[in-house]
Amino acid sequence: MKKEKVRVFATLLLSATASLALAQRGGGGIDSFGHAGHNSTTVDSRRTLTLRATDNQREAFAHCMAATEAARETGRSVGDNTYWNSWRYRHGGYDLDAVYRKKDQFQSALADMTAAHRQFLQVLSEEQATELRPNLNKLERLQGQLSSQISQLDDELTAVKPDSFRVSTRLYGMGKTIDKWRSQHRKIAKEMSIPR
Repeated sequence: MKKEKVRVFATLLLSATASLALAQRGGGGIDSFGHAGHNSTTVDSRRTLTLRATDNQREAFAHCMAATEAARETGRSVGDNTYWNSWRYRHGGYDLDAVYRKKDQFQSALADMTAAHRQFLQVLSEEQATELRPNLNKLERLQGQLSSQISQLDDELTAVKPDSFRVSTRLYGMGKTIDKWRSQHRKIAKEMSIPR
């Protein structure tokens, strides 16, 4: 009877030792569940530190946003300040002469906007660019969309008989694209703890 008790005790002791060793290696058990939240917090903290902007990056970002705002304001001035005016958009009330006068200025502002964005990309670290990849991919698509819209606007304006409504449609679409561009940059600012 005494030997039986010793054998049961030894078996329980071996079982407990094996479980403890397994838990310490992270192989499962209660201890590994206890560390799950801690590991997640550590990853989040590491990501926050990786993305935190330097002074140089904040400066480049501020220049990028200033160029975006300049492009938006120039766009608003095209066609008698009706760029984002939905009533004018629906009724095709753009002043084509004003569009012709402002077109080069608008395209120049858009070129400055994309150049400022490229300068911002150049000051990002490789790790930051990797973390921000979803936002950067969206911005790349928006840049391609803007290039296509500029080309379409040129086609409309060089037509034998330019259509005011079609021109207004192109400009309105460009305005929406610039708004999305600005929105993506604001998301990046939030990720990088850059005050807006």
